[in-house]
Amino acid sequence: MHIAITVMLFLSASSFSFAQTSAKYPVLLMPDSKEKVDSILATSERLRQDPNRQILYTEAFRLVKELKYKKVEAAVYDAYAVYKRDMSQYDEAIKYHNIALGLAERRGDVKMQIRSYNNLGVAHRRIDDYNTAIEYLHKALTLSERTGDDYNITIALNSIGNIYLSIEDYEEAIRNFKKCIPIAVKAGNSRGIAINMQNIGDCFERLHQTDSAKKYYQNALAYNIKRNDEKGIAICYNSLGNILKKEGQVDKGLALLKNALAMNTKLGDQLFVAVSYSNIGDAYFIKKDYASAKKFFDTSLSIAKNIGSIAEVRNSYEGLAKIAEAEKDWKNAYTYNIIFKKLSDSIFLKSNITLRNQEKKYNEDKIALLQTNDRNKNIIVAGSLVLFVLLLISGILYYLRYRLLERNRSLQRELEIRSQIASDLHDDMGSSLSSIHIFSELLRKNGQDSNDLLSKIEANAKDVLEALDDIIWLVKPSNDKFSNLSLHISEFSIPLFESKNICFEIDFPESIAEVPLPMETRRNIFLIIKESVNNLVKYSECTKASIKATYDGSALCFIIKDNGKGFDPDTPTNRNGVKNLKARASQINADLRIHSAPGKGTEIILAVRDKELTMLHAV
Repeated sequence: MHIAITVMLFLSASSFSFAQTSAKYPVLLMPDSKEKVDSILATSERLRQDPNRQILYTEAFRLVKELKYKKVEAAVYDAYAVYKRDMSQYDEAIKYHNIALGLAERRGDVKMQIRSYNNLGVAHRRIDDYNTAIEYLHKALTLSERTGDDYNITIALNSIGNIYLSIEDYEEAIRNFKKCIPIAVKAGNSRGIAINMQNIGDCFERLHQTDSAKKYYQNALAYNIKRNDEKGIAICYNSLGNILKKEGQVDKGLALLKNALAMNTKLGDQLFVAVSYSNIGDAYFIKKDYASAKKFFDTSLSIAKNIGSIAEVRNSYEGLAKIAEAEKDWKNAYTYNIIFKKLSDSIFLKSNITLRNQEKKYNEDKIALLQTNDRNKNIIVAGSLVLFVLLLISGILYYLRYRLLERNRSLQRELEIRSQIASDLHDDMGSSLSSIHIFSELLRKNGQDSNDLLSKIEANAKDVLEALDDIIWLVKPSNDKFSNLSLHISEFSIPLFESKNICFEIDFPESIAEVPLPMETRRNIFLIIKESVNNLVKYSECTKASIKATYDGSALCFIIKDNGKGFDPDTPTNRNGVKNLKARASQINADLRIHSAPGKGTEIILAVRDKELTMLHAV
């Protein structure tokens, strides 16, 4: 196999004359020696952005064979595989990375094993094979942590973060990227710092937090310019160009995107070339230049299919579907949307389940590794240290067990939330839709009292739309902060107050607009306030009302108050209003107090503890 590969590489580089290559790569003029091989490897790494460096690997393979320099054979295969990956030849890259891994395993070269695992993870990630990628990356991360290899820890964490970014789990992606940055600083991995800043910006952009995204993109660009990293600069140009598009500066964004395309074309990485074509197509779509947009999306699709990138094929079909819809080409719009949906499902659904299993396995392996290391330490620890070590082990295991139990509880809670949403859909809309059906039948058969029946149908249809709107608002990830909740509360409450001529005040301070609100917490807060406002409007007979919110760093507090006739909260009634409010508060561990008396008005105070604002109830 080695002879065949060497001959193949030699023939592919035969068009280079000695004068041309030696001028460009002086290292080739060195006398044949092991030092020359080492210098070639160092040069190829330094010239990572040179798409014509194949001749260096040709020479390295020749020397490794002739000098029997087995020590670096795996490194040469691995470096050549990286070159193939940079050229978007992913099948070739994976083949040579596997050869490098096998050689490293036979020699017991742990550092090269880590590097091969990481590179295999990156290569599989590039073709959207996330399940295989995460398996290799966790192997790299485990070995890197065991040997204290900070540099390769940063590579593994960044790649794992990129996978979560691709399946739209932005919180998990940001966690990995932010965890990576201080380790990259410690390891002196400036490229890793820039890449992670860029990726964090990408997460914030997809969460529609463009100011935060732009800040991270600009920081990443500064690092890449300082390092003269053309690929990194091109990636930042793409990202900043997309931000400018969203801000309405389409022409400025288009100029940056075209610069990125020129740089990516020069570097020869076809994946990033496809990304650039897709981004430019989207810019032309915004400009309503549908002919140009279609040309760029078609080119992106062709490149993506050629290199096997499912994600970019999907993105291209999404762009083509938007163009078809804009041009009222409904047949193609339907076809493209169907393909886009199938590709999205193939990436997200299968990957998300498997990634969770892989993450769980990694955590279990890590616990097992800690247990093994601690047992080995116990052998050499004597006397009074034994008790200390055993206590330490117990503490670590208890903590890790607690974390795993919390994760399992979170997964269980996700199932409960899904069941609750299904129940809400059934309860809120089922009866209304049934009523609409019955009233419609009555209207069709009797033809009498049509105005009354039409009013009932209209009212029921309005209830269905409002319930559906609440559920869509609830599950949308971009609504997970206070500003979105406050807007939804205002949109619900103001029409009710105005319909009863109630003077009202709604006070939601701007200073707490960015306070995070997980889905379950947000849902129960809204439903508590919604029911409180409904009761206020229906029963209080008040002339003034207010809804206020405060946040002191330890709890988010809501106060709903009116000057109405009041009531005795302790008096039993046939209504479940107070009971429902308290039940919803208990679901998010919140404090609910109701102050009221006949003739004294009503004040409802809801205090949500700070930990409920950041703890995810559903993973």
